[in-house]
Amino acid sequence: MSFFSSRRRLTAALALAPLLAPVAAFAQGALPKAITFVVPQAAGGSNDVFARAVAARLPRVIDSNVVVENRTGAGGNVGSAWVARSAPKDGSVWLVTVNSTQTINPVLYGKTGFDPIADFEPVSGIATVPHVLLANNNVPVTTLADVVALARKEPGKYSFGTAGNGTFSHLLMEQMKHSQKVQLTHVPYKGVAPALTDLIGGQIHYVISTLPAAMPFIRSGQLKPIAVPSLTRSTVLPNVPLANDTVPGMVGELWVAIYAPKGTSREAVNQMRAAVAKVQALPEMDEFVAAQGAIPLKVGPAELLTMTRAEMEKWGPIVKESGMKVD
Repeated sequence: MSFFSSRRRLTAALALAPLLAPVAAFAQGALPKAITFVVPQAAGGSNDVFARAVAARLPRVIDSNVVVENRTGAGGNVGSAWVARSAPKDGSVWLVTVNSTQTINPVLYGKTGFDPIADFEPVSGIATVPHVLLANNNVPVTTLADVVALARKEPGKYSFGTAGNGTFSHLLMEQMKHSQKVQLTHVPYKGVAPALTDLIGGQIHYVISTLPAAMPFIRSGQLKPIAVPSLTRSTVLPNVPLANDTVPGMVGELWVAIYAPKGTSREAVNQMRAAVAKVQALPEMDEFVAAQGAIPLKVGPAELLTMTRAEMEKWGPIVKESGMKVD
């Protein structure tokens, strides 16, 4: 579709644009000259987009060549397991992943091939990607309270589409169903794009989408935003209320972060974190992140470890209670 192809072109242009702002060289040392960012999902996804944006700018900071390698499969498990089990631990290989793969997959899948705590060293956050709950224009709702009331009035009649089983969009809706004791029919898709297409066409009633994918349809009036499942209101949708205000705990954001295979030296971890922080300080990086409808995530190893544990504690019980399982 024209929107997605144009977005890819914009993303590529911004990620690989000439880097004009001067940045002081960062002392070499622990990091080798050749570095690989392993992305466990396909090109074009949120972590791939941000991995390439950081990789394009890091050479000016650490004097190393940085490439991105997509190792896909099993919802991100293949690439993550390879980094955990087979990647060298000399600072040459880093995992750039999303929190859903790192913290939800170990509960959702029977075997992932990695332990998110035991097999990785948290390094640095990159960006947070907000979501928004959307409704088809013909559904008689304007608020999340309306969605809940309608589901209670006619159990099972209304459906929601997701980007697939176990994705954030799925888990957030399952959380709402559980906490509000309502019935909604889940329709999984292979990505958010076909779900949005069917939402516009009226085949389904609701979708929780990442904000960048949703905004063109909101601006055109094809879909109506109902609530934002974040802790703070969106700067691009300031009048859309927080889901958490109606359904306490209905908060979930996709974040992209860097991890190292366990055994990578503390010196290398600290140097990569400092280098990424320098990249994040570039005004052009802030502009790039904003162009994706995202928010910079400027956290280091300790904060990232806390976030990882918190996500596991939050989503693990929800996955188990929902009965979701992928083998």
